[in-house]
Amino acid sequence: MSAEIKLQVRQLVWDVQNTITTSKDSSAVSQALIRLSVLLPYNRTTKSQDFPESKLPEARKEFSQHHYVPFLEFLISKLSAERLGDDRSQELFNVFFLDGVYQDAFIVLCTAVQQASPSYKQDRCVALLEEFLTQNKMTAMFWEQCRTITTGHMIQTNQSENRRQPRVHNALWEELVTILATFPDRMANKLQNRNRPVFYQEQYFQSLAVNMWETLEKVYDAIKASQDCSLAFLQLLLGKLCIQGHAGPVLRVLLPGLIRYTREDFAWQRVSCLLLTGVQDRCVESLVVHLITQVSWYGTLSRLLGDGVLRSQKLKYVLTHKCLFIRHFQQDLVVQNIMGYLADSPTRRPLLIQTLLRLLEVWGDSSAIKHTSYDQHAFLSAAILAGLAHLNNKEKLQHKQDMIRRLMDGVQHHIESPVIKIRRLGMIVAESVTQTVDPNGQKLKFEYEEDEETTRLHSLLMPPSDPGEEHEAEVDTEPVSSQKTSQIQKEGTTKASSSGKERTVTSSQDKEESGSELDSDDDLEPYDMPEDTKMSKVRPPVYIRDCLEGLIANEDGDRVEACLGVCEQLVRRQPDNLEEVCVELVKILLHLPNSFAIPEFTRLRRGAMVATTVYCSVQVSQYLTSEFYAENYTIMQRLDMLEVLVGAAQELSQPVEQKKDVKPEPLVQPLTSPAEQGREPQHWREVVQRRIERKTRRFAKGASKPELTPVPNKFHTVAGHFFFPLLKNYDSRQNTLDLLGEDALVLGRLVYSLGAILYAAANTTVTRQMAKSLLEFVWVLRFHTEPYVRQSLLFAVSMVILSVPAHVLTSDLQEEIFEGQQWLQDVLENDPDKDCQKLAVQTLMLLQNTLKQELDGGEVQE
Repeated sequence: MSAEIKLQVRQLVWDVQNTITTSKDSSAVSQALIRLSVLLPYNRTTKSQDFPESKLPEARKEFSQHHYVPFLEFLISKLSAERLGDDRSQELFNVFFLDGVYQDAFIVLCTAVQQASPSYKQDRCVALLEEFLTQNKMTAMFWEQCRTITTGHMIQTNQSENRRQPRVHNALWEELVTILATFPDRMANKLQNRNRPVFYQEQYFQSLAVNMWETLEKVYDAIKASQDCSLAFLQLLLGKLCIQGHAGPVLRVLLPGLIRYTREDFAWQRVSCLLLTGVQDRCVESLVVHLITQVSWYGTLSRLLGDGVLRSQKLKYVLTHKCLFIRHFQQDLVVQNIMGYLADSPTRRPLLIQTLLRLLEVWGDSSAIKHTSYDQHAFLSAAILAGLAHLNNKEKLQHKQDMIRRLMDGVQHHIESPVIKIRRLGMIVAESVTQTVDPNGQKLKFEYEEDEETTRLHSLLMPPSDPGEEHEAEVDTEPVSSQKTSQIQKEGTTKASSSGKERTVTSSQDKEESGSELDSDDDLEPYDMPEDTKMSKVRPPVYIRDCLEGLIANEDGDRVEACLGVCEQLVRRQPDNLEEVCVELVKILLHLPNSFAIPEFTRLRRGAMVATTVYCSVQVSQYLTSEFYAENYTIMQRLDMLEVLVGAAQELSQPVEQKKDVKPEPLVQPLTSPAEQGREPQHWREVVQRRIERKTRRFAKGASKPELTPVPNKFHTVAGHFFFPLLKNYDSRQNTLDLLGEDALVLGRLVYSLGAILYAAANTTVTRQMAKSLLEFVWVLRFHTEPYVRQSLLFAVSMVILSVPAHVLTSDLQEEIFEGQQWLQDVLENDPDKDCQKLAVQTLMLLQNTLKQELDGGEVQE
């Protein structure tokens, strides 16, 4: 650019500024603005009194690059109602902002609004911004940035060998994008009650998305016309909007058009792929999460993103790692979209296999099972099933051994988990993997409870179809199906009527033929009486020793059933020799198998053992607590021991109900006898008064119910026999029992049982010592890796708070309660299991309420 042009442009700007500053004539100001408006880039005038026609483009370029922004700032500084008195001056003033360099004008206006106080100047700038948004100037500004490929002052960033298009932007773009993304907040904070509706968030971002879509259409037209353009600015703007939480309103406008046009047009697929995969790395996650949760089919996601996951390492990390292993979602659509997108192209299928194998590895890791929440683990299981749905026969055969090897270790860890839901997830995934990779082999089948979750997981083994095609198929088949249904109904009606007529004729003939045989009783069939009680072939025993002998009879199922049915009744009669045979009876019942499929076997067996423990508490409790840590017992038998101890403790702690000789008032009053009717009638006042008393409710008349009679807690004398022996050998390791190792289920049930036994001994003298021992036991296990055990520990702490008087908590157990409170707070903040967090919240609230009541009561007494 020649120095003469630069000098002339500088001189012209200087003259116009002097005229605006010194002149009070509005016509002179207008003429000066007209002279300078010729240099605006979008001015169609080809004649100028200051520049020849050949030099005019060069002069416009010089003015736009070096003088435009300072001149706009000068105009705003001189803006006043006196200087823009007529309409012509106002129109020329607006031209410099609405027909100039759009990005510079927008930045200058936003800065002026932020710096100005409520005044005429601020109102004019706000009005110009409103016109800027409503007159489609945003689309022109975006398109101007898309036509900018490279300039001398631009910088290339984040360029790598795998990217086909360099990321080009400069400092001006950063400032412009920041203003665009925060524009509604800026206007709301500055204008407050004077804010314009067009600046509201919902309207603004919707309008901004429409402008972005119009720019994409221009980019598409340019590509079809083989013209150069860039999406770098739109990528930068879209990423900024997504990371600030505005992906929803923007993509609600962009996605429908992209989905519709990418179905058949490759150029639109190219535009969509460059736009969505070209955002900055820090913005990828917020954009991708919205896509995988909103796009209804993985094929649509494949058209939108293309092979971007192979070119962008950040996109690959977000899709195949962060959205699967770190985050979890409730919608099954997420895993279907991710795994379907990886499987939708031959170039991406190796990434599908790699992701599926890694999912199986993490899914089967014992540490991951223990230290992740159930929702996260269920999400991993759903991702595995969704990936299995897309494997072809070649991939199944090729990777069969790797999947089975990873699966076997994982299933073992799932089966060992004390959480029922975790065990069921292991069964479902094991069945699905073996059935998918080896359909002709031996099928693996588990028994588990079916519910909505299992049905939902099994449905993931079928890949979803295109919802558009499915909708069309449903519309086409509905009339046909309705016609077929009507035809079938008509045919069924005619058949039914004809068969009915035939049955009528046949039945009448049969009645006539069989009339002579009605007098015979030989053909009468007996009625089925399902309510009849089943008659046993064996007579139930009457004595407890006969019952013992019958329970040992392994070959006579009827005798065992009869003895087991009356065993609890015999025990509750408290025979004289019960103490002699109580331990032997419990031992027999504990080892008694259900070899004959006796109905309600578990209830009858447990009831008999609980009854024996109630009436022979010391002998049976000593036997059960000593045998709990003995060898050669199954897990089920040890759990039965704990259940019997808890049931007996609860029954012993209940007060004995006292029978009251109170006759209930009959529902129907008997009629009076004739003798009573002949008596002298009562005075009417007495009758009315009795009716009033009968129908009057009194709230402060006195004690409406008799005071409860205090009853001693029968469990008090034997509570120590139930509780303390269970704490002795918990850290011992045997071949059949390892509480601190693989037998976490038994450990969790042990802690639950200790808490229940402590609660049964509430308000007794031994409670304080039991609570102290239980808190020490909890403190040792507080960092256990199994969520089930941590839940049982929280339950035990809550039982301590409920069982021990508040004054004991604040005096004798003050140190333990303080440490427990800190542990509860840590569980609430850092525990990965949601159930543990809920129990910690409930226990903390219970502790705080108990301590508050104690402190408030102490202050009142003082």
